[in-house]
Amino acid sequence: MIDKDEPILQAVRAGRTEAFADLVTRHKDKVYAMLTRLVRDPDVAEELAQETFVRAWRGLPGFRGQALFGTWLVQIAIHLARDRIREVRRNRTVSLDELLEWSADESVLVDTRSRRDPLSELVDRDMLERLDAALRELPPSYREVFVLHHIEDIPYEEIATITGDSIGSLKVRAHRARKLLKEAISPDAEFVAPGDVAE
Repeated sequence: MIDKDEPILQAVRAGRTEAFADLVTRHKDKVYAMLTRLVRDPDVAEELAQETFVRAWRGLPGFRGQALFGTWLVQIAIHLARDRIREVRRNRTVSLDELLEWSADESVLVDTRSRRDPLSELVDRDMLERLDAALRELPPSYREVFVLHHIEDIPYEEIATITGDSIGSLKVRAHRARKLLKEAISPDAEFVAPGDVAE
C-alpha cells in the first residue's frame, strides 16, 4: 500500500515544516465532513478538525507509517469525537427548545447528484433529510461505523485498525445501524445505504 502523502511527510521530516500545510489542505475537507457527521455540530467539528491536525503535527515524530497518513488522521479525529461525545453526555442536559432547534438544523448530508426533474429532486431531498435526522438519532457507536463505512467508504479492515474493534463487531453495528435507519426512514420501503453492498 503506497501512501501518496509520503513525499510530503519526508519533506516535513527533512525540515521543510511548511510542507505540513499541504497535508492539511489535502485532508481537511474529509476530516471536517466526517467529524460533522459524528458530532452533529459544524462548529464543534471545525474545532475538532483543527485539534486533529495539531495532534498530528505534534505526533508526527512518532508516526511510523504502519498505516496510511490519512488513516492515522481519521483515527485521531475519531478519538477526539468520541471524547467530545462522552463529555457532552456527562455534562449536558438538553432543553426542549434546544431539541426543537436541533431538529430544524440543516442536513449535513449533501446531495451531489446531477440535476433531474423537480419531483425526483424533492423526493431525494426529503429522503436525505430523513436519513440525516435518523442518523442523528443512532447510538454513537452505530453512527460512527455507518459514517466511516457507508459514507466515507472506508473498508471494515481499516476501520478495525482505526478503532481497535473487531471486524465482526463493526459489521454487526453497521447492520444494526442500517436496520434502525430503515425503520426510521420508511419501515415499508427498501432502504439501501450509501455505498451499501451485500456483505
